[in-house]
Formats: sequence, C-alpha cells, structure tokens
Amino acid sequence: MKFNVNSNELKEALESLQVKGKHLTNNGFSSSNFGSIFYAHIYENTLSLYNGDSTFMLKITLQVEEGENGSFVADSSLILPYLKSFGDTVNVVVGDYISMSSGTKKANVPKLVEHPSNDALQRLIQMTNHVRYEPNPQTMFAFGNSNFEGAFTLSQNVFKDCIKNAELVKSGIYNLNFHEGVVKITSTTNATTSYEESITPTFLTGDSATLDFSSPLYSFFEKDQMLNFYVKDEFPMLIVANDRLVLKAPYVGGN
Repeated sequence: MKFNVNSNELKEALESLQVKGKHLTNNGFSSSNFGSIFYAHIYENTLSLYNGDSTFMLKITLQVEEGENGSFVADSSLILPYLKSFGDTVNVVVGDYISMSSGTKKANVPKLVEHPSNDALQRLIQMTNHVRYEPNPQTMFAFGNSNFEGAFTLSQNVFKDCIKNAELVKSGIYNLNFHEGVVKITSTTNATTSYEESITPTFLTGDSATLDFSSPLYSFFEKDQMLNFYVKDEFPMLIVANDRLVLKAPYVGGN
C-alpha cells in the first residue's frame, strides 16, 4: 500500500495518539503517555490512525492522496524524528517495511506484526465505526447493547483549562456531572484539597449523567476544536471532534 500525506498533519496526529500528560500510573500520578505504537488503515483516500486497549480507544482521520487501501502497524517513535525534517508532503510506501520519502530525503523503518492490544482495539473500532461528528450533537450513538443518553459541546481550550486546574489536586480522577444544563467537573483528594468548576456547554441535549474518568484527554485534541461529549451514568465517555474521537471507560476503583 502507499499514500501521500501532509507531513505536519501526520506528525501532529502521531503525537496526539500518544496522549502525553499527567496519567495515573503504577507509580502514582505522573507525566506519562499512552504509548507510541499505532494501527493505520486506508480506505478510499482516508487514513485512519488508532491507538488503544480494552478501556481506551483513540482515532484520528487524515485525507491522503494516491492512497491504496490497506493497513499496517508501526511505532511512531521511529517515524516522528524524520517527519520533523521532511518537506510539506511525505510519500509513504508500505511493503516488507515502511519507506518514507520527501524530496531528496528517504527513510526506511520496520513495521510491526500487530498492535499489542490488537483484539481489544479491533473490537472497539467495530463498535464505534458508525460514530460521526455533528456540529450540534443530536444523535445518541449506540455502544454495545445500549445508547448514550446525554450529549454536550465544550471547546478544547475550556476543557483543557478545567482539567489542568483539576490536575493540581493530584488525584488524577475527575468526576463529571452533567445536570440541568451545566457540566460540573470535580477532583478531590481529601476534605481540604479539591477543585470544582461548573461550565455551561455550547450545545446540550438528552439526560443527566455522572461518571468518573482519568487521563489528560484534552491533550489528544487540537487547540480550539469543538468537542462533543456523549455520556451515560457509569458508562464509557465518548468525545468526538471533526477529525478525531476518543472512547474512555469510566474510572472504577483501581481501574
């Protein structure tokens, strides 16, 4: 398979799929990322890039030229250093390995047999392949045997500012309460240390919902993107922008 793509767009997408920031890890609440291995799929000149596991799925779509349908798995840590010095467009050819060229520059990197969470990732891809971006969210998308029950829209910068403040509490767990036209996000470690912010969404529809989540989800999205949140009590949270989406399982106990 092969395709031509804007170098900066591919670079930004591969960096975003790592979700760099403050995560809850085995070492506590600390700077980390979600990993650099990704799954790529091309169909009709649309390149879909994924990362994920059984509780967390990320998807970004890019438009490419001269694309041939197919898929591959690779490590973005091997690709990103080249993209930073390549020209505006990079030509990618995937065979026994991944060949990238731009002008007089050419680099080869290995491809991988499969994503480390391949089975779980493929299952979540199939469960979300019907999801589409709506400027004003109205559709309560299905997930598994149920549907989301509420939806609202926040800008990336508002969501980011809120979670960045909540991160100062250092619990790494954020409670989201969507009720009576207001989104309230709270993070607490004890009776004397907490952060709470109430936000009025740009758009909203559906029923109230409450759930806990973790991870710096704001870092996956581009600055000033409009984000549609789809929620239901103690259910995975779906966030959809015009070119990407994230599905995050609710935080329950030590998960």
